[in-house]
Amino acid sequence: MTKIFTIGFSGKSPEAFLDVLNAARISCVWDIRQWRLSTYVPYYNGDNLANVLSNRYEYHPEFAPTADILARYKDKKITWSEYEKRYRELLQKRAPLYNCNISKLDRICLLCTEKTAVQCHRRLAVEYIAEILPDIEITHL
Repeated sequence: MTKIFTIGFSGKSPEAFLDVLNAARISCVWDIRQWRLSTYVPYYNGDNLANVLSNRYEYHPEFAPTADILARYKDKKITWSEYEKRYRELLQKRAPLYNCNISKLDRICLLCTEKTAVQCHRRLAVEYIAEILPDIEITHL
């Protein structure tokens, strides 16, 4: 069975973040954020993570929400339920797994900012993957 993980870096020190990834034996971190820059915690900038994680880091913007969807939710112009609907429609349209090597999905970890996956697009992204490939075990770190 393929195992896919998700993680949010908010509230995690760099050491704790790496400890969690290593303990879970993550093969590759997929950064699925709209923007890979982090003003408040520069350690989590995409370029820095690429250096720290080396060949275990990939940027996958095809799983990122659009700036419009994200802004509408952050500005409270749409509810979380509407955000979920629009994001799922976006994934259906983009078909981000179309050119993906499915054999490389085992032990990847989808990365975003939010502390928990409850109201984060990484949960929706991994649920989308599980709909396409049903033999997947999901763990939110």
